[in-house]
Amino acid sequence: MPKAYQKPQLAVLDRYRHFGSDALCAALSASHSPPDMDMMIKPTVTLAIATSVALIACSTPEPKAAADAIFAGGDIVTINDAQPSAEALAVKDGKILAVGTRADIEKSHKGAATAVIDLGGNTLVPGFVDGHSHFMDALAAAGRANVSAPPVGTARNAGEIVAVLQAFAQQKGVKPGELIVGYGYDENQMPKGQEPTRDILDKAFPAHPVAIIHVSSHGAVLNSLAFKNFGYTDGMPTPAGGVIARKSGTQDLDGLVMETGYLMAYAKLPIPDESNEMEAARAGQQLYAAAGVTTAQEGATHLNQIEQLQRIAAKGGLTIDVVSFAFMTDLGKILAKNPPASFGSYNNRLKLGGCKIVSDGSPQGKTAFFTTPYLTGGPAGQQGWKGEPNAPQADITALVKTCYDNNLPLLFHANGDAAIDSLLTAHEAVAAGSLDKDRRTTVIHAQFVRPDQLAKFKQYNFIPSLFTDHAFFFGDTHVLNRGKQQAFFLSPMKSAYAAGLQPANHTDYAVAPLDHMMVMWSAVNRVSRSGQVIGPDERATPMQALQAITINGARIYREEASKGSLEPGKLADLVILDRNPLKVAPMEIKDIKVVETIKEGKTIYKAK
Repeated sequence: MPKAYQKPQLAVLDRYRHFGSDALCAALSASHSPPDMDMMIKPTVTLAIATSVALIACSTPEPKAAADAIFAGGDIVTINDAQPSAEALAVKDGKILAVGTRADIEKSHKGAATAVIDLGGNTLVPGFVDGHSHFMDALAAAGRANVSAPPVGTARNAGEIVAVLQAFAQQKGVKPGELIVGYGYDENQMPKGQEPTRDILDKAFPAHPVAIIHVSSHGAVLNSLAFKNFGYTDGMPTPAGGVIARKSGTQDLDGLVMETGYLMAYAKLPIPDESNEMEAARAGQQLYAAAGVTTAQEGATHLNQIEQLQRIAAKGGLTIDVVSFAFMTDLGKILAKNPPASFGSYNNRLKLGGCKIVSDGSPQGKTAFFTTPYLTGGPAGQQGWKGEPNAPQADITALVKTCYDNNLPLLFHANGDAAIDSLLTAHEAVAAGSLDKDRRTTVIHAQFVRPDQLAKFKQYNFIPSLFTDHAFFFGDTHVLNRGKQQAFFLSPMKSAYAAGLQPANHTDYAVAPLDHMMVMWSAVNRVSRSGQVIGPDERATPMQALQAITINGARIYREEASKGSLEPGKLADLVILDRNPLKVAPMEIKDIKVVETIKEGKTIYKAK
């Protein structure tokens, strides 16, 4: 190109990049002759050269904001009522840049370096926001044997539990004197008289302390060496709010300890230490990421566990967001080291979210606190058993006051209706004059909530985090223990929505598996192990079930402005599913697989 033409041509190119419009470029493409060219170029530049330069400018326009990636080629479910679905989604710098038609997104945001990701017919949804679980259990999972009943595990009686534990100990090379821990034990799935006891475990493991954690995570069965290691003795009193089973006609320990009777053992269960906590954190997070979870909850954290999470976070060990709630027994110590002002914001993906109060136990373990008796008696054979509170009402009220006075969001565990009454009583005493203030008080489980209590939840601005997985795993048991009428109102998601609430849903891992498609399935179908529909009137729609594990979960953490739906400006926390849960047959929802999980635009899990 002659030097005389270079500057004028560059000037035209520059002017066209700023002046040109879609209409101008269309005209150029059609006529190859720009309008009013004589007004836009110097006479020294020929019309043909100027036209060519202008066409180059039009053929390679710079997008308004070039995306790092554009997702298209499958269903996109936004959880945004203003724009329920879309053809494409653009991501830039870890956030959602735009959502819309593929043509508009690519026209406005596809640059030279933009990766266009073909969903291949798969479905894109928001990253799942954990409504409640115990993240620390995932860190310890590799060191524990799964003694669950089918379909989660293989153990259907005490003999099969022993076989699983023996195989695990051999595989892990557990030495004599070292503790063997199992999890997922559910006596309700075993024939009467075939449950594990202290004597059965003593015979099978004479050289090992053994602890089998109950499926509720509120108790365990121990053998003699475990009792000794954890500080239990025959004849010891049962603490208030606890259960300690005895051998018939004696005060000797039979093996089962529950609720406050379990705390001595729980406090001494091994967790990863500084030598292996980073590896444990990586493995634990992969369990969550494989389930599509991008924000996880540690729902009852002791001081030593918070300190461990802080170490892991400081070393850059968290790839998903983790929200930790200080457990009531350690609340004072935790606040002394972590002032309330340090709560509520992320530090290396770890956030101290608030405090946790546990007011009762589990309905499947028959330790949930009700206003009416269990139809089948108590866990240790008690008659007229209604369950018991874990603490006196005065103590519960004082704990709620501590949380509220420090402006800390509260997770309040309450399964039975009497336990829910305990929260309402405490709230009315502590929050008088501001009963409806937005505190993000979340009722964890709320499984046997009454209709009048749901109305109070709405009035007091509570969030119910329900547990519909119970309909499958324990629904048949609840019908036996509580009767059909009460069992059929278990985790009443449909009624919660009808009351104007925005319920979350959860796994309570390790009580139920980390499987959020199962969580959705249980909310929509409510089918038990036996095939019984546990409350047909409480079946949620697929959209309601999906909202419960996305945007409604985000509200627990005050993060609905940044998570839980696919909208511009929110974090690019995404999950790719192999089918659309809103389109498949309801009974097929649980069979949907997570293909890929993306945290702030970066893949953290991809199915093999």
